[in-house]
Amino acid sequence: MRIRGAHPLLRRTVAAGALGAALLAYWAGFSGGPVMAKEEPGGKPPATLESAAPAAAAPAFVAPPGPARARFGLALSGGGARGLAHIGVLKVLEELRVPIDVIAGTSIGAVVGGLYASGMSPDEIAREMERVDWISLFDDRPPRPDLPYRRKQDDSSAFLDLELGLKSGRILLPRGLIAGQKIGFLFKSLTARAASIDDFDRLPIPFRAVAADLADGSMVVLSRGDLAEALRASMSLPGTLAPADIDGRHLVDGGLVRNLPVDVAWNMGADVVIAVDVTTPFDPVESLKTVADVTRQVADMLTQDNVTEQTLRADLLIRPDLGAVSASNFAAGAEALRRGEEATRAQAGVLSRYSLPPDEYEARLREVRGAPAAVPTRIDSVRIEGASRVDRRILEGRIRTRPGATLDLELLQADLSRLYGLGDFEKVDYRLSRTDGTDLLIHAEEKPWGPNYLRFGLTFVNDLEGDSDYGVRARYTRTRMDALGAEWRSDIKIGRNRSLFSEFHQPLDFSGAFFVAPSVSLFGQFVNLYDGDQRIAEYEPQGTTVALDAGAELDRYGEVRVGVVRGRVKAAAAVGTSSLPEFDIATGGLTGRVVIDRLDNPYFPAQGRYGLVDLFLSRRSLGADVSYDKMAGSFSQVFHRGRHRVYVALDGGTNLGTEVPFYDDFLVGGFGSLSGFKEGQLRGPLFGVARLGYYARSGGLSGRFGRGVYLGGWVEAGNAWATRSEARLDNLIYSGTVGAGVDTFLGPAYLVYGRSDDGHDAFYLSLGRTSFTGTNASVFRSY
Repeated sequence: MRIRGAHPLLRRTVAAGALGAALLAYWAGFSGGPVMAKEEPGGKPPATLESAAPAAAAPAFVAPPGPARARFGLALSGGGARGLAHIGVLKVLEELRVPIDVIAGTSIGAVVGGLYASGMSPDEIAREMERVDWISLFDDRPPRPDLPYRRKQDDSSAFLDLELGLKSGRILLPRGLIAGQKIGFLFKSLTARAASIDDFDRLPIPFRAVAADLADGSMVVLSRGDLAEALRASMSLPGTLAPADIDGRHLVDGGLVRNLPVDVAWNMGADVVIAVDVTTPFDPVESLKTVADVTRQVADMLTQDNVTEQTLRADLLIRPDLGAVSASNFAAGAEALRRGEEATRAQAGVLSRYSLPPDEYEARLREVRGAPAAVPTRIDSVRIEGASRVDRRILEGRIRTRPGATLDLELLQADLSRLYGLGDFEKVDYRLSRTDGTDLLIHAEEKPWGPNYLRFGLTFVNDLEGDSDYGVRARYTRTRMDALGAEWRSDIKIGRNRSLFSEFHQPLDFSGAFFVAPSVSLFGQFVNLYDGDQRIAEYEPQGTTVALDAGAELDRYGEVRVGVVRGRVKAAAAVGTSSLPEFDIATGGLTGRVVIDRLDNPYFPAQGRYGLVDLFLSRRSLGADVSYDKMAGSFSQVFHRGRHRVYVALDGGTNLGTEVPFYDDFLVGGFGSLSGFKEGQLRGPLFGVARLGYYARSGGLSGRFGRGVYLGGWVEAGNAWATRSEARLDNLIYSGTVGAGVDTFLGPAYLVYGRSDDGHDAFYLSLGRTSFTGTNASVFRSY
């Protein structure tokens, strides 16, 4: 990588530590595109290359001819959330009637500058930025309720947020923490009025975005092509946001080479350049306490080196005081905007020399704002590009946008989200090709690290009295094994309790609505046996089961399954008296399941519902030692207002009037199931638990450590009973629980304390298990 004026040590640091630079840029926030132009030696204007983007057939707005007066250029720097100050600068420049004839921007400066150049007013840009959910924007996952149920099952166990690929014995990593799926669509929506313009000189204000070429570290000036792609490329922070692929080149955040593109504005023909610098300043040396702090500081040094050189070339420098606004704090956007206004007004005396007379400026503003708004576009054809592993018929069946219809961006976004939600693609975007009519081209870019995936997770549960469960989990998923989308998934857990589950999921048609699923499982676990409050034994059942299911997926809502299962379980007391019986049990029977999952988060939901009904009919005719029936169900509903959540949940199970053997009783007690009792302390062939709870988000976590901290509690009423006559309201146990939960990158973590009305109490410390609402607590167990 070549950075002009950089210290040799810094150049070596970049060349030898691309990954480190990526991480440090991430911690620093967003700093700083399609014909591309490379910077020429000797300070010459960049050479212009022809863009691969097709010329637009529709007439485009043509910027007014250059003025006879001096041409004013604006150079906007990168700086993450601090860059929202650029909007405030633009507002005051308009108040002072300072004309802007060309704009060059890097990273967030390119975003704000590009939108302004396309004809949006500062107030419009501010409103759009205020509407953005920045936390969600940097999380590519579609809303969970919109995922196919098969993909919702991916979080049936809490795994780390990192998905790895496995190919030819090598582990592959994604190109970034996120691919920019939502960011790309946001930019497409915001630049819709410029969709027919592929030459940035034909925008209402000529514009350039700056990016860096990942291959050689050179500066790339984006002057043609798709404006949305240019903005996306300019802010593709290495290691955080996957590089943007334009004309065969991999482009990343331009802040690495030119965070303040003053020279680019000069090369566009500006006579006067106003530069706005929102670069993150250096931290005091005494505050650098960790490796992350030092790495971030080095990143700032790399960026600041090219900024300092550029500030000397500007006619006027505006540097807002943004000390209270960090590069990653988009929630402080209003404050950044205000600081931008203040800094610009502080230089009103100088800027007023550039003011136009009111009538002349209003005429100029009308010309700039005169760019036509996005007009209705009739779609003549819909085509899919890029997908090779996924059969086109699977994709076509999920697209609702039809030829002959008017382009509906909301419908199109839902289409792209459905394709992305399949889990096969790094990015799904679109472009309009206007040759003979208007063709909608949907580009589905498959994950380079697919189609075989690895995920890992941790499990830890401790009641702080010596009873614990811990382990490491791994999941291997092999996808797209045939044209219909067959998938093989295997889960393994190693620890105190051990298990292996492997299922082959074979869709029967291209819609995936019907499937068959053979599976095998092996397990070895510990189950405590209580006599009242006294633990009298610890059994260790070990077994193997094989099953064959057939079912239907209920679109995004859930699934229905029926099946047959055979197995064998052996159990002996690992702790306890030698007089306790041993078991060697043959199992076999029919199974049924209906599940509805509409929760927006599996661990800390804000809204939605979850319902599950499980049925097991043990039959001697299918190899079981004992015939009996059992059915269990779970239901929960979550409501929210702001950061507050209230939920109700009901769990229950019945023997359907049959005699269930002791070893297959329902177990009650533990986290989320009468939490004042030990796990499995209550047992019986019948049970019921009702729960009413509240929790609230009390804070967030920085970076990728997690998503939030929650405080709350719940009250419960329920019991386990031996006979129907015991299942009465006057035979209920009441319990209350308070605690805290953290949605970490390692999985959900909880610390709770529960106490029952009869004096039983228990603490639970948990990582990577269950749900704060108790919804995913096990209510059905059958060997």
